[in-house]
Amino acid sequence: MNRRFDSTKLPSREQVWSWQRRVDEYGPRLTGNAAHRQMIDELEVELKQMGLQTYRDRHHFTKWEAKQWRLSVLAEGDREEEVPVSFYYPYSGSTPAEGITGELVYCGKGPGRFRDAAGKIAVVEVSSPRLPSALFCKRRASDPVHERIPRILSNSVISSVLRGPKLEQAAAAGVLGIICIWRDLSEANARAQYLPFTTGPQQCPALWVGKEAGSRLKQLAKQGARARLLLEADSEERAESDTLYAVLPGRNEQETVIINTHTDGPNACEENGAVGLLAMAGYFSSLPLAERGRSMVFVFVTGHFQIPQFGIHGQATTRWLHDHPELWDGKEGHARAVAGLTLEHLGCLEWKDHQEGGKVAYRATGRLEMELVYTGNPMMDELYREALEGRTKVRSITLRPKSTIYFGEGQPLYMAGIPTVSLIPAPDYLCATGEAGGLDKLDAEFMYEQIMTFVKLALAVDATPVERLGKTQAPAKGMIGLLVKE
Repeated sequence: MNRRFDSTKLPSREQVWSWQRRVDEYGPRLTGNAAHRQMIDELEVELKQMGLQTYRDRHHFTKWEAKQWRLSVLAEGDREEEVPVSFYYPYSGSTPAEGITGELVYCGKGPGRFRDAAGKIAVVEVSSPRLPSALFCKRRASDPVHERIPRILSNSVISSVLRGPKLEQAAAAGVLGIICIWRDLSEANARAQYLPFTTGPQQCPALWVGKEAGSRLKQLAKQGARARLLLEADSEERAESDTLYAVLPGRNEQETVIINTHTDGPNACEENGAVGLLAMAGYFSSLPLAERGRSMVFVFVTGHFQIPQFGIHGQATTRWLHDHPELWDGKEGHARAVAGLTLEHLGCLEWKDHQEGGKVAYRATGRLEMELVYTGNPMMDELYREALEGRTKVRSITLRPKSTIYFGEGQPLYMAGIPTVSLIPAPDYLCATGEAGGLDKLDAEFMYEQIMTFVKLALAVDATPVERLGKTQAPAKGMIGLLVKE
């Protein structure tokens, strides 16, 4: 392994954590909102102060922002009893300021049956499918060696995509609105989950509730009770959001290493990959040109939380690849990307639902969240595992993709044939807004060591001849051809 790593050139732990605290202070950075724009602006300032040339791609999209949401059951004498709401369904639609009123009708488990729900408010249960992990990936290696991927996977992001209601079908059936019930999550785990984020603007306003409220609503639906659903939202056509990128020249400008993440996200960990990219940019920009073999391209894409409007048949980075072939495809005098490194969800601690005294409690397990790391071929896997040397906090499993399934923004690089290493942990609170996904669920030292690993990895990649870095390994054969975006 390349031994040139100099810890004195990496921004300090204090500096990295101050950047992370700033990410938390912005609040939810939903695609194109004020907080998201501010983050991108400040990232650019940091990069320029490091001496990097920055560039922006401006994109236009339809932006949807929820303003207020509420659910109540109508009782005798026009009395209304408020029902606790876990959160709103992003980009689902909006109601008038007074909300919509209608009879509740139970439409089964998601995606729901809406034939009897015209002019009514549908109630749909969303279960958490228990899927064999073998469907999604093949394990390459682990550190510590005893770590294994759970045999069965269950995740709220996947649940919302696979088992959530089909809003376009509901709207076509004349449904006024939908109440989605989290069947298998504790109330605390379900709170403020910004899910799903894989659908574009819809025309059927929907809210999420926990299983306790959901159980009551199911009973009320059987009794023909009426409810009022409020989801006020602003919609702006041709809203703007920027992808930011910077090129750090190396001696060989015809070969590039792409280092990417996204900038939009609802909490402190989703997405804090930009902190890792800043630290890496700080390290490599401090090196003289003579010590940088290949050019590095740092890409901070927008649109991960509105993939249907930004991506091209895949994650948001597909748009950037489409727009900038000169930096990666190796054709007609273009530079060739010899590797792609993706950082997402840094420093995460593990939180899980647990049965305690007949009730389900959502709490920290005392463990690090599992570092799921896609490695695009055996050589990239070897370089990553060597870069783990010296870690005091590590719980890393490297994965070979199966079929077309590759979670996160490393997927477009892999599908473009670029050898990849992509860090993509998936904590239960990944998409929870506010305090449900705050700094209390991150470990500063763990985060710093993850960044240090990727600096070492980038150094090793830079020192490895292109023929040894190899090509993207064909995906392992999977049992399904499902592409889940995250």
